[in-house]
Amino acid sequence: MSDYIIIEGRDSARSLVYATWLRSYEASSLAAKNIPRDVFFAEHHKVIDRILARGASVRLAVLPDEPDVVLGWAVVEWPIVHYVYVKPPFRKHGMATALLKDVPKPFTFSHWTHVLRDLYPKMTDCVYNPYLAATSEAA
Repeated sequence: MSDYIIIEGRDSARSLVYATWLRSYEASSLAAKNIPRDVFFAEHHKVIDRILARGASVRLAVLPDEPDVVLGWAVVEWPIVHYVYVKPPFRKHGMATALLKDVPKPFTFSHWTHVLRDLYPKMTDCVYNPYLAATSEAA
């Protein structure tokens, strides 16, 4: 599938990024499983606030003729990949790879989800460091 383009994030996608990040991370992270839902959503919303306030880049995969239709996104605070999300019908078509195309490898990532179980062995020398999500500055 290559019927999409990658653009820099728009303010109009901000609520989509928050909603999908929080819901997908809650559902796919062992770290979030034991946190009460109201606590997780309130506190992890603050984590995302801090990441975005530091100037992290939000890259969007969108339809070429309808840039407000977002198929996937990535939040990157060079050289840290914080989160990548692709809507389920568009997964396994290289969209996440396209969203991260400009990120030098190896990179550090701050959120671990079940998807990474299969991908991590292929991510040679990449480092998982969840503490970078909460720090006041990127390392």
